[in-house]
Amino acid sequence: MDHCAARAGMGMLAFALLTPLSGCRAAQGGSSMTAQSTMNLPAESAAGAVPLGQLAGAPAETATSLSIANPYEHNPQAIQAGRQLYLQMNCAGCHAYNGKGNMGPDLTDTYWRYGGLPVQIYNTIHDGRPQGMPAWKRALPPDEIWKLVAYIQSLGGTVSVSNYEHARQGDRPGDLIAPEAQAEAQP
Repeated sequence: MDHCAARAGMGMLAFALLTPLSGCRAAQGGSSMTAQSTMNLPAESAAGAVPLGQLAGAPAETATSLSIANPYEHNPQAIQAGRQLYLQMNCAGCHAYNGKGNMGPDLTDTYWRYGGLPVQIYNTIHDGRPQGMPAWKRALPPDEIWKLVAYIQSLGGTVSVSNYEHARQGDRPGDLIAPEAQAEAQP
């Protein structure tokens, strides 16, 4: 009896010691990156100020929001973590393992229905889009979404933040613009 009680007590002690560690990992989004790196993320309110899609003639005040850079853009560890998330979250099911697209759009070309800037891609992943793109804001914390964006940027089809005006002009006038974005573009 005393032996069983001692084993149960040791099990409880192990649980008590490991529980705070698992909480720390969850608070970091399951990432091996330090908490310091997540402090430099753009505010979600700034990303939310970006208009839907590529609106020609968008007000100049959106320029600040459009020029939000991905804090993980050239970080090899973040790109690798983004690739792992891409596979783990089954992005390849719609966009293919190489990002060239299946039933979802190609992520390697320069034609983006809802905008190809990092912050626009972030918003697409975060909020989802009609016709099949689910919103991942409840499943993924912002730092992991930014890592996914870093991986997508590494595929080569995104628009550079330094060229954010391109996103305001659209890829092809009147073509490949989502109906929801066209409604916003009307005067």
